[in-house]
Amino acid sequence: MTSSPWAFADRLPEVVEVKHRPDGSSARFSCRVLARSTGQAALLYVLQGSWRVTGLQLDPGVATFAYYWTSRWYNVYHWVRAEGGTLGYYVNIATPARLERDRVEWTDLGVDVLVVPGRPPQVLDEQELRDLPYHLQEPARRSLAGVLRAWRRLAASAEARTRWLMVGLTAGAPAPPGSPGSGGGGR
Repeated sequence: MTSSPWAFADRLPEVVEVKHRPDGSSARFSCRVLARSTGQAALLYVLQGSWRVTGLQLDPGVATFAYYWTSRWYNVYHWVRAEGGTLGYYVNIATPARLERDRVEWTDLGVDVLVVPGRPPQVLDEQELRDLPYHLQEPARRSLAGVLRAWRRLAASAEARTRWLMVGLTAGAPAPPGSPGSGGGGR
Protein backbone atom coordinates (compact mmCIF):
# COMPACT_ATOMS: atom_id res chain seq x y z
CA MET A 1 0.00 0.00 0.00
CA THR A 2 1.34 3.42 -0.96
CA SER A 3 1.37 6.24 1.54
CA SER A 4 -0.11 9.61 0.66
CA PRO A 5 2.33 12.10 -0.81
CA TRP A 6 0.75 14.61 1.55
CA ALA A 7 1.52 12.57 4.70
CA PHE A 8 3.81 15.38 5.90
CA ALA A 9 0.68 17.49 6.43
CA ASP A 10 -0.17 15.54 9.59
CA ARG A 11 2.69 17.21 11.44
CA LEU A 12 1.78 20.75 10.38
CA PRO A 13 -0.28 23.12 12.53
CA GLU A 14 -3.99 23.25 11.85
CA VAL A 15 -5.79 26.42 10.87
CA VAL A 16 -9.29 27.22 9.65
CA GLU A 17 -9.80 29.00 6.36
CA VAL A 18 -12.96 31.12 6.53
CA LYS A 19 -14.34 32.21 3.18
CA HIS A 20 -16.94 34.94 3.56
CA ARG A 21 -19.34 36.02 0.84
CA PRO A 22 -20.77 39.52 0.41
CA ASP A 23 -24.25 38.14 1.20
CA GLY A 24 -23.07 37.33 4.75
CA SER A 25 -22.77 33.55 4.32
CA SER A 26 -19.47 31.77 4.86
CA ALA A 27 -17.71 28.43 4.47
CA ARG A 28 -15.02 26.93 6.70
CA PHE A 29 -12.24 24.55 5.73
CA SER A 30 -9.80 22.80 8.04
CA CYS A 31 -6.33 23.33 6.57
CA ARG A 32 -2.68 22.98 7.49
CA VAL A 33 -0.21 25.86 7.74
CA LEU A 34 2.64 25.40 5.27
CA ALA A 35 4.30 28.74 5.95
CA ARG A 36 3.49 32.07 7.49
CA SER A 37 5.33 35.37 7.58
CA THR A 38 4.38 39.01 7.96
CA GLY A 39 1.52 39.78 5.62
CA GLN A 40 1.26 36.37 3.95
CA ALA A 41 0.41 32.74 4.53
CA ALA A 42 0.48 29.45 2.66
CA LEU A 43 -2.04 26.74 3.54
CA LEU A 44 -2.59 23.16 2.43
CA TYR A 45 -5.97 21.51 1.92
CA VAL A 46 -6.25 17.95 0.57
CA LEU A 47 -9.54 17.14 -1.13
CA GLN A 48 -11.50 14.31 0.44
CA GLY A 49 -14.23 14.34 -2.22
CA SER A 50 -14.51 15.20 -5.89
CA TRP A 51 -14.97 18.75 -7.16
CA ARG A 52 -15.57 19.99 -10.67
CA VAL A 53 -14.59 23.51 -11.66
CA THR A 54 -15.63 24.56 -15.16
CA GLY A 55 -14.67 21.29 -16.83
CA LEU A 56 -11.64 20.65 -14.60
CA GLN A 57 -12.05 17.51 -12.48
CA LEU A 58 -10.47 17.59 -9.01
CA ASP A 59 -10.41 14.10 -7.50
CA PRO A 60 -9.90 13.04 -3.88
CA GLY A 61 -6.23 13.36 -2.96
CA VAL A 62 -5.66 16.51 -5.02
CA ALA A 63 -3.88 19.10 -2.87
CA THR A 64 -4.66 22.79 -2.81
CA PHE A 65 -1.62 24.91 -2.01
CA ALA A 66 -3.31 28.20 -1.14
CA TYR A 67 -1.50 31.55 -0.98
CA TYR A 68 -2.91 34.59 0.84
CA TRP A 69 -1.71 38.14 1.36
CA THR A 70 -2.91 40.98 3.57
CA SER A 71 -2.15 43.54 0.86
CA ARG A 72 -3.55 41.91 -2.29
CA TRP A 73 -7.13 41.79 -3.53
CA TYR A 74 -6.82 38.14 -4.58
CA ASN A 75 -5.54 34.79 -3.39
CA VAL A 76 -4.11 31.92 -5.44
CA TYR A 77 -4.91 28.22 -5.24
CA HIS A 78 -2.45 25.83 -6.89
CA TRP A 79 -4.04 22.42 -7.48
CA VAL A 80 -1.57 19.54 -7.50
CA ARG A 81 -2.26 15.86 -8.25
CA ALA A 82 -1.08 13.21 -5.78
CA GLU A 83 1.68 12.26 -8.25
CA GLY A 84 2.88 15.87 -8.26
CA GLY A 85 1.60 17.30 -11.55
CA THR A 86 -0.16 20.64 -11.72
CA LEU A 87 -3.86 20.54 -12.56
CA GLY A 88 -4.36 24.29 -12.53
CA TYR A 89 -4.32 27.58 -10.71
CA TYR A 90 -7.42 29.31 -9.40
CA VAL A 91 -7.24 32.99 -8.54
CA ASN A 92 -10.05 34.21 -6.29
CA ILE A 93 -10.68 37.93 -6.62
CA ALA A 94 -11.09 38.72 -2.93
CA THR A 95 -10.52 41.19 -0.18
CA PRO A 96 -7.06 41.12 1.36
CA ALA A 97 -6.79 38.25 3.83
CA ARG A 98 -6.97 38.63 7.59
CA LEU A 99 -4.34 36.36 9.07
CA GLU A 100 -4.95 35.25 12.64
CA ARG A 101 -3.13 32.63 14.67
CA ASP A 102 -5.89 30.05 14.26
CA ARG A 103 -7.57 31.18 11.03
CA VAL A 104 -7.26 32.87 7.66
CA GLU A 105 -10.30 34.93 6.66
CA TRP A 106 -11.17 36.58 3.39
CA THR A 107 -14.21 37.71 1.45
CA ASP A 108 -14.82 36.15 -1.95
CA LEU A 109 -15.83 38.80 -4.48
CA GLY A 110 -17.34 36.23 -6.85
CA VAL A 111 -15.24 36.57 -9.97
CA ASP A 112 -12.36 34.13 -10.40
CA VAL A 113 -9.66 33.30 -12.93
CA LEU A 114 -8.93 29.67 -13.81
CA VAL A 115 -5.59 28.89 -15.43
CA VAL A 116 -5.05 25.36 -16.77
CA PRO A 117 -1.57 24.64 -18.17
CA GLY A 118 -1.54 24.98 -21.94
CA ARG A 119 -4.72 27.09 -22.07
CA PRO A 120 -5.41 30.80 -21.82
CA PRO A 121 -6.87 32.08 -18.55
CA GLN A 122 -10.62 31.77 -18.16
CA VAL A 123 -12.61 34.40 -16.25
CA LEU A 124 -15.43 32.81 -14.24
CA ASP A 125 -18.56 34.49 -12.90
CA GLU A 126 -17.62 37.97 -14.10
CA GLN A 127 -21.30 38.96 -13.97
CA GLU A 128 -21.09 38.75 -10.17
CA LEU A 129 -19.06 41.97 -10.14
CA ARG A 130 -22.19 44.05 -10.70
CA ASP A 131 -23.91 42.34 -7.75
CA LEU A 132 -21.19 43.35 -5.29
CA PRO A 133 -21.75 46.17 -2.83
CA TYR A 134 -20.77 49.41 -4.54
CA HIS A 135 -17.63 49.98 -2.42
CA LEU A 136 -16.21 46.59 -3.54
CA GLN A 137 -16.93 46.86 -7.28
CA GLU A 138 -14.00 49.06 -8.31
CA PRO A 139 -11.33 47.26 -6.22
CA ALA A 140 -12.59 43.94 -7.63
CA ARG A 141 -12.43 45.24 -11.22
CA ARG A 142 -8.91 46.60 -10.69
CA SER A 143 -7.80 43.33 -9.16
CA LEU A 144 -9.27 41.28 -12.00
CA ALA A 145 -7.54 43.49 -14.60
CA GLY A 146 -4.24 43.16 -12.73
CA VAL A 147 -4.55 39.38 -12.43
CA LEU A 148 -5.28 39.10 -16.16
CA ARG A 149 -2.15 41.17 -16.92
CA ALA A 150 0.02 39.13 -14.52
CA TRP A 151 -1.44 35.61 -14.74
CA ARG A 152 1.72 34.03 -16.19
CA ARG A 153 3.85 35.48 -13.40
CA LEU A 154 1.29 34.53 -10.72
CA ALA A 155 1.14 30.92 -11.98
CA ALA A 156 4.95 30.65 -12.22
CA SER A 157 5.34 32.11 -8.73
CA ALA A 158 2.77 29.71 -7.24
CA GLU A 159 4.42 26.79 -9.02
CA ALA A 160 7.88 27.70 -7.72
CA ARG A 161 6.65 28.28 -4.15
CA THR A 162 4.71 25.02 -4.11
CA ARG A 163 7.70 23.02 -5.37
CA TRP A 164 9.98 24.69 -2.84
CA LEU A 165 7.58 23.97 0.01
CA MET A 166 7.11 20.36 -1.11
CA VAL A 167 10.85 19.69 -1.23
CA GLY A 168 11.42 21.20 2.20
CA LEU A 169 8.42 19.58 3.84
CA THR A 170 8.78 16.12 2.36
CA ALA A 171 12.42 16.12 3.41
CA GLY A 172 11.40 17.03 6.96
CA ALA A 173 12.99 20.46 6.76
CA PRO A 174 11.30 23.49 8.26
CA ALA A 175 9.31 25.75 5.98
CA PRO A 176 11.43 28.25 4.07
CA PRO A 177 11.95 31.65 5.70
CA GLY A 178 9.62 34.30 4.31
CA SER A 179 7.64 31.76 2.34
CA PRO A 180 5.24 31.95 0.48
CA GLY A 181 7.47 34.51 -1.23
CA SER A 182 7.16 38.09 -2.19
CA GLY A 183 6.36 37.82 -5.90
CA GLY A 184 4.01 40.68 -6.63
CA GLY A 185 1.48 41.40 -9.25
CA GLY A 186 -2.17 41.64 -9.88
CA ARG A 187 -2.71 44.98 -8.21
